[in-house]
Amino acid sequence: MKMKKIPIFKSLKEEREFWNSHSVIDYLDELKETNEIVFEKPRLKRNFQMRLDDKTIHNLKKLANAKGVDVSTLIRSWIREHLRKELKTA
Repeated sequence: MKMKKIPIFKSLKEEREFWNSHSVIDYLDELKETNEIVFEKPRLKRNFQMRLDDKTIHNLKKLANAKGVDVSTLIRSWIREHLRKELKTA
């Protein structure tokens, strides 16, 4: 019996839906044994407090709302982006 090929998934959601409706037994030829850790440990997250003026907070909320994210997600993405850039040039 010929085994099927595991598709390439575009997202975790797509992969989850696939494996919820398919059996791994049909894809045994595609799997390989490994001793590697497949999943990363969850990152420890801590709160960081900062003071901002009302106008800045208002503008952050307005921009975050327009992008469809919450303010903390917007700020986190900016910090990560700028840290990556700064660390490359440091």
